[in-house]
Amino acid sequence: MALQPAIDMGQLLGRRERQEDCIARFPDTGKEAELLVLSDGMGGAAAGDLAARLIVDSLVQVYAEGCQAGGSPPGRILRMGAERANRVIFARSSDEPDLSGMGGTLLAVRLLPKGVHFFSMGDSPLYLVRRGQAYRLNADHSIGGLLDAAVARGEMSRQDALARRDRNSITSVIMGEPLRDMRMDETIDLVPIQADDTLILASDGLDTLSVSTIGQIAQSGASATEVVKDLLRAVEERDRPRQDNTSVIVARF
Repeated sequence: MALQPAIDMGQLLGRRERQEDCIARFPDTGKEAELLVLSDGMGGAAAGDLAARLIVDSLVQVYAEGCQAGGSPPGRILRMGAERANRVIFARSSDEPDLSGMGGTLLAVRLLPKGVHFFSMGDSPLYLVRRGQAYRLNADHSIGGLLDAAVARGEMSRQDALARRDRNSITSVIMGEPLRDMRMDETIDLVPIQADDTLILASDGLDTLSVSTIGQIAQSGASATEVVKDLLRAVEERDRPRQDNTSVIVARF
């Protein structure tokens, strides 16, 4: 059975001076296949907000071109978008030295009637919520992700992993460096989706909430719009002194 998702998205500034996340939906409504894209910019004074926008715009442009031309496998289109985004960041940083060091994560999801393809680099999470349980579909390309994997293998304690000050350092990111040296998550086969599933794309500002809390909020929300509002409200209510930007895109099937 073909599933048509309801989609909404929203952002929270947190305690930051400007919004350095960028989110997009293409086409914007009513098509059989849609693209959802999120980038969490990095670089601070070196224009993380600009980097995120360039990354999202580049991927959307490649996706639109690929849809018009036809013939390219869906996963390949998403990787091609990442490659162009990386070239754009390299060129802009080379032309403007003040922008050196800017970059961003990339999370792209192609929605189809029976499932999804995705591509990701960085630590922006992609959750599948099914029957109230949230499962992360993509890898966490950060020091924290590596540490948590070591904990799962019994190689270090949870306490030691949480105490590391470099947990938030990203190990894979779009910043103009060769992508062959970066970790990537990309699907070859379609990830199947069931009725009543919820997909959540987010920037790492959502990490303020536990995975179980994210699952509960997604399950209790009556619509995609409600889930977006409830997730952002829950982050805001935590009132963290250094709360990062938070962006979420929710697809409710």
